[in-house]
Amino acid sequence: MKLQDFVYELHRYAEQTHVLKDKYEKLSENEKILVMDAAPPSLKTPQEYFQPVYEWLESVNKRMDN
Repeated sequence: MKLQDFVYELHRYAEQTHVLKDKYEKLSENEKILVMDAAPPSLKTPQEYFQPVYEWLESVNKRMDN
């Protein structure tokens, strides 16, 4: 049950990273710079974040199906 709860939250997180990526892509270049300049140095852009999260979710789902 705890694993299912985790996967549920990971799915929600993946959805939110996708929404954030879409919103980020609609910003002007100046707004993107402002947002990323305010971010912690180790934080990637939303465009870079969403793909690894989706890959993680897919990998977990595949392993659970086996």
